[in-house]
Amino acid sequence: MQNSINTVLDPLKLSTLARKSGFLRRKSKLKPEEFIDTLLFSSFDNSQLSLQECCNDMAQQHQKSFSKVALHKRFNERSQDFLKLVLAEQIASKLDFRQENCWQPFNRVLISDSSKFSLPEQYKDDYPGYGNFVPAIMNIQYSFDLKHGDWENLELTKATQNDQSHSKKTLHHIHKDDLHIRDLGYVTHEYLSTVVSKQAFFLNRLHPQWKPVQQSTGKVIEWKALYLKMQHSGDSHFETMITIKTDKAVFDCRLIAVTVPEQVWTERIRKAQLRAKSQGVSLSDEYKARCRFSIFITNVKEEMLKAADIIQLYRLRWQIELVFKTWKSLLCIHKVKAVKKDRLECQLLARFIWILMNWKIFRCIDTFIQNNAHGYACSIWKFFKQARHYSYTIRRVLNRKMSLNDWLEIFIYPIVKSLLIEHKKGKYPAFVIVNQIFNPLG
Repeated sequence: MQNSINTVLDPLKLSTLARKSGFLRRKSKLKPEEFIDTLLFSSFDNSQLSLQECCNDMAQQHQKSFSKVALHKRFNERSQDFLKLVLAEQIASKLDFRQENCWQPFNRVLISDSSKFSLPEQYKDDYPGYGNFVPAIMNIQYSFDLKHGDWENLELTKATQNDQSHSKKTLHHIHKDDLHIRDLGYVTHEYLSTVVSKQAFFLNRLHPQWKPVQQSTGKVIEWKALYLKMQHSGDSHFETMITIKTDKAVFDCRLIAVTVPEQVWTERIRKAQLRAKSQGVSLSDEYKARCRFSIFITNVKEEMLKAADIIQLYRLRWQIELVFKTWKSLLCIHKVKAVKKDRLECQLLARFIWILMNWKIFRCIDTFIQNNAHGYACSIWKFFKQARHYSYTIRRVLNRKMSLNDWLEIFIYPIVKSLLIEHKKGKYPAFVIVNQIFNPLG
């Protein structure tokens, strides 16, 4: 933890990155570490942060006098590039808790998704939205390694760049023995072919337009007949091997179909009928029958993960969405004001740097709790609520005005018990589900 925190505002490392990006070309009054320090800690709510407040913060913390105009000019493409390098450095620096024997045979378990939020209308050219209804939208693409607890990617993109386009750009990040869990929007034939060819694994829902051919019969699955059969037998799920054909390959994988509650099916049909009506078409009986299932496909063998594990594991994808909801609620990453584009992006990148720095602290505390209090873990919500409250103290640690040990003694150890996840009756928390699925594999 000490090494991880010290690198965030390390002057030598930041100077190297600043020169590489062009942020620092010659001796400057504004040092790279001072620029980042102010962006990290001057305010959590960027929708209320003014240039004058940033100037005041620099005067108080670093005894540097800057005018609003001078600081305004420092927000440019070079500043963005600098912060992107710092963010990449934070993502690349991993914490090693030495759990090599767990979660075999997977090297990483990667969950990829995106989160969108609206922007002031003035950004509609840079971040176009959906017409006049929501003129400007920013999209955050992210990838999280569930096995190691590390963020693999955090990237600001346009909402008009769909998930499939982003998926195509990231094919080179797929490596042998990785398990990729992706939302349906990222799934293409090319993506699945790449995963298979690189000897990695995929887990995702079946695309609604794909018609899977059952390997044992050579015929397309008839969903209406399958539903009636399962209703008669009382089976909770159906599993079979299917064949998927792409332009580049033909491969086999498992299909697991789970029936959904009646109210879920009713809501699916209601939404589908609205879409069909707007397009002037009607829903077929077979489509309606298919809506009775949640359908997953994977090339992970049954001896590695049972059908019940597959279902539970895919549902964990929602835990990462809950993380973003936490960051929006507590850290206000979606609250922005109408400032110039370069400043907006710099402030968002700085917020991600702050989050990653604190995420590593969270991971250390969470690992400590799980290792010393069986059946317990650290709550993400509770931790970041405290992290926001005590952010000024982390600033003192980064600026070498307080030791990490003193910080832990004063601000963390006394409240560890209050950071624990509260168990809800009849429900397992995410960390318990993960351990139940993967630890036996070791």
